[in-house]
Amino acid sequence: MKYPITAQRLKEAMEDNQIRAYELSDKTGVLKSSISHYMNGTHKMSNKTAGPIAQVLGVDPLWLMEFDVPKHKADDVGNSQQQKYYYDDATAKAAQELFDDENFRVLFDAARNSRPEDIQMAADLLKRLKGTNIDG
Repeated sequence: MKYPITAQRLKEAMEDNQIRAYELSDKTGVLKSSISHYMNGTHKMSNKTAGPIAQVLGVDPLWLMEFDVPKHKADDVGNSQQQKYYYDDATAKAAQELFDDENFRVLFDAARNSRPEDIQMAADLLKRLKGTNIDG
């Protein structure tokens, strides 16, 4: 399977930041071979690698992972409500907290128009299913 969107977006962000693959590897800890695969479109970026790469490149990790979101988070560029991925600010905050926990990043595509309490309920349910204490 090919991932031309991943390849195009990664190359674009790297060009914007004037950074080469080996430099990106050094700054992120992601193997140069993995970055090469992403740049060639032979592999789709994972949650684990998208975060560090996006941080170095100053883009939204979901954008790198081929989600239909703006290249930059609305808060990062100070733009209007129309550029926000989530429709509600409280939902965006709850989702960001879960996104920062790599165990819950799979929720994002389905959660775009969810209420914050729905996202929290889903996270609590997943924690219970995994046998994790939901309070910490």
